[in-house]
Amino acid sequence: MALTASAGLSEVRLREAVEISARLAGADGGSRVLAVAVPLAECDPLAGFARFACEDRFYWEQAARGLALAGSGAVLVHEARAEEAGPGQPAAHAASTGAAIAEAFRRIDCLGDAAPLFVGGFAFEAQGGAVGDWERFPAGRMVLPEVLLRREAGHSVATVCIEVEAGADRELLFQKLQQRIESVRGFEAADAASADFRAPACPPATGQGAEYRVVADRDHATFWSQVEAALTSIQAADLEKVVLARSLEVVHPGRFDLASFLHELRVLYPHCTVLACGRGEDTLVAASPELLVSLDAGNVESCALAGSAARGRSPEEDAALGQALRESKKEQAEHEAVVRAIRSGLAPWTGELQGPEAPELMQVLGIQHLSTRLRGKLRAEHPDARVLDLVASLHPTPAVAGLPRAAALDWIRDHEALDRGWYAGPVGWVDASGGGEFWLALRSALVRNAEPGSSAHSRARLFAGAGLVQGSRPDAELRETRLKLRALLAPLTEI
Repeated sequence: MALTASAGLSEVRLREAVEISARLAGADGGSRVLAVAVPLAECDPLAGFARFACEDRFYWEQAARGLALAGSGAVLVHEARAEEAGPGQPAAHAASTGAAIAEAFRRIDCLGDAAPLFVGGFAFEAQGGAVGDWERFPAGRMVLPEVLLRREAGHSVATVCIEVEAGADRELLFQKLQQRIESVRGFEAADAASADFRAPACPPATGQGAEYRVVADRDHATFWSQVEAALTSIQAADLEKVVLARSLEVVHPGRFDLASFLHELRVLYPHCTVLACGRGEDTLVAASPELLVSLDAGNVESCALAGSAARGRSPEEDAALGQALRESKKEQAEHEAVVRAIRSGLAPWTGELQGPEAPELMQVLGIQHLSTRLRGKLRAEHPDARVLDLVASLHPTPAVAGLPRAAALDWIRDHEALDRGWYAGPVGWVDASGGGEFWLALRSALVRNAEPGSSAHSRARLFAGAGLVQGSRPDAELRETRLKLRALLAPLTEI
């Protein structure tokens, strides 16, 4: 509920807001959350993210759109477990999580223009996460941050949240709220702090360069044979398409500088969504080119992204490679499979989607893709649909799994020998109306920094996949994964 349409942050207003939330909590016999908007001078959310030290951290930036978010802490948490979903339900947690978030928003009291969000994501499969490298990332986890920094179109604001339990001491709640507001005021100078990763000062000489050891999860011959096995299944008509992924592990005796890594990604890939979802010293990082789905005031958008080629070394070569990609029957078939699946997945919610007749080229550093943006509106009979309902209907698309979906997932489990965890899973945010955006964690890495002061090595696992259809060639698919892995390997290991 909104406590007032427009309220300043005077002590009187804040005490009044605390009092109202406390009374409501007492009436409910439970707890509520008070969210307060704190206008800020220009600040860089990435600089804020670099200073966050909480267990839960979140970062999201679309540089070309002028939107950046950074979240810290968790006032409310909704976590999904692998055992809660049965086989054949790859996105089973999304819809139930959406319902739980909708219920949680009913207990949030917003002062002024506060705009709290739940942020987080889901594993590639509902049975994924929470083991091995992914032990800190369960099958699904969405949190309401204690502090959310937002910069959009040059305007910066923080939303701070505190939990208000029935019977809690009002004065202590007020002091806690004041302390949290004062802490975010410090981010008004965060833009200056961002110089630490924009233009780092020359470090002291040590006589030795940075050290990284890179190890592939399988040799090229094994990957080649896996592609051939997939092509055999496709030839037998067991599959139309399947996505085969592989990974690289990067071992470093120091700690990876996440802020610098993210800054390099946002500079190199301004038309992608650069994101990070961290828990403790483990952080999922991605420079995603692929929107799974967004929902805003009844408007639905998705993007089919499939079919890839390298960039050229000259404008002429680049144009020729792009034209060859457009004309390739093999790449067209792979792309059309994704378009078809998105239309089918969203049909119950939106009816016919609008999009161009032919795919466009999405060109980013080192690689270009066939891309089709699809737009529609919620049907009249689904006015209360939530973005996570749409995620549940779409994920995983053939862009990250294959067709038919169940057969492709079975093939991946039997042949890929890779724990995808949150790689290629949906990551994003949900607002109070149930709208939001979810992008796929592609061009992603799981960074596991050693504890500060520890002698242990830090590790990062980088992921990339290739879509296999009739006409795929093992050598070409291997090259495609190399291109995608380099997108993160170079900025991660600036040496």
